[in-house]
Amino acid sequence: MHRRSLIAGVAIALAAFGCSAAAKHLFTAPTVAFRGVALESISPFGGRVRVNLLVRNPNPYSLSTSAMTYELFVRDTVALARGADTLHRTVGGHDSLVVALPLDVSLRGLLVAGNAVVGYGMVPYRLVGDITAETPIGARKIPFDQKGEFAPVR
Repeated sequence: MHRRSLIAGVAIALAAFGCSAAAKHLFTAPTVAFRGVALESISPFGGRVRVNLLVRNPNPYSLSTSAMTYELFVRDTVALARGADTLHRTVGGHDSLVVALPLDVSLRGLLVAGNAVVGYGMVPYRLVGDITAETPIGARKIPFDQKGEFAPVR
């Protein structure tokens, strides 16, 4: 009896490991790259920017997104904007798609970004978030965290 339980446990563990290993070969996480930001409007309380992201699908099949959350920081720690997007988008196999996200920004974030431009000419940013992708093996949440600099639109 004890031996059968042990054999059954080992078989279940091997099956679970095999499914996990197969899933890794069937799905490669898409990548997200920052492609710029543009100021759309400004008010005494803040403003609205449009952030462009490039989503690359390295898989041979199409992926669709069902959700995206994101937060844009200036100088790593000052939250400029955050948002969530539930628009369904499809990225073809071995293809990419530019996603434009409108974001409401804080006045403090705009001031810090403006000071960076005046002092340095560039704005240091950090973009953090995740994409929920619908795949042949189920929904997968793919995190992203990028740092860089962008030049303001002139």
